Amino acid sequence: MSAIPQYTWMQTAPPLWVALILFFILVLTFMLGHRIRIRMARRNPDTEKVELSTINGMLLGLLGLLLAFSFSMSNSRFDTRRGLIVEEANDIGTVVLRTYILPDSVGVPLRESLRLYVEERIAFYESRANYTNAAMHYLRADSLSRKIWSAVSRQARLDNISVRTSEIIPALNAMIDITATRRAAGEGTIPDSILYFLFVLCITSSFLIGYDNKGPIHWIVVVGFAAMLSATVFTIIDLDRPRTGVINMDSPHQRMVDLRGMFAQ
Repeated sequence: MSAIPQYTWMQTAPPLWVALILFFILVLTFMLGHRIRIRMARRNPDTEKVELSTINGMLLGLLGLLLAFSFSMSNSRFDTRRGLIVEEANDIGTVVLRTYILPDSVGVPLRESLRLYVEERIAFYESRANYTNAAMHYLRADSLSRKIWSAVSRQARLDNISVRTSEIIPALNAMIDITATRRAAGEGTIPDSILYFLFVLCITSSFLIGYDNKGPIHWIVVVGFAAMLSATVFTIIDLDRPRTGVINMDSPHQRMVDLRGMFAQ
C-alpha cells in the first residue's frame, strides 16, 4: 500500500446521503411524468388512450433483476471480507502460538513484534474512512511483518532442529499473504457503471410510472415506492462499503481485538 487508493465519488459517498438524494429525485420525477401526461392530454386527448403498462412491467422487471444482481454482489463481497478478517485473526493466533516452540531468546522478541503488528492491524480497520491513516497503519504493519520474517528466517538458518522453524514459517507466510488479500477485498466494490445504470433505471421507472398515472396522485403510493427503492439502494451500497455505514465489520473485527489477550499471558 505505497499510496492511498484513488477512490471515486461513488465509492466514498455516504450511503445515507445517496439514498436520500435518490428518494427526492424519484418523487420529483414521478410528479414530472404525471404533469407531462396531463399537459399532453390537454393538447391531444388521444394520448389518454396510450397504455404503458406493458413497458412499465418490463422496465420494473429489469429493475428488479438489477437490484437482485447488485444486492447479490454486495452480499457476496461482504461475506468474503468478514471471512478474511476471521481468517487473518486465526493466522496471527497460529503464529503467536508457534513462537513458543522457539527458544525464549527468539520467541520473546517475536511476540513483542507480533503484539505491535496486531495493534497496527487493529488500527488499520479502526481508521474507518480516514484512508490516509489507514494507509499509514498498513505500511507500519508491513514493516513489522518484514522484521518478523527476517528474524524467523535468520533463526531457520541457525537452528539445528528444522522442525521448529518448518512449523512457524508456513504460518507466518499465511499471515503476511492474507493482508494483501484482505486489502484487495476491501477496495473491491461494485463498479460505478452498474450503480449509475441502477440509478438511471430507478429514475426512468419512476418517471414512466408517473406518466402512466391517469388519475390523481396517491402520495402514500408514491412515497412508499420511492422509499422502498431508496432503502434497497441504501442497503446495497452500505453492504459494499466495509469502512462506513450501518452494516460494518465490527463483529468479526472483535476476533482481531481478542488477540490482545494472547500477549497478556
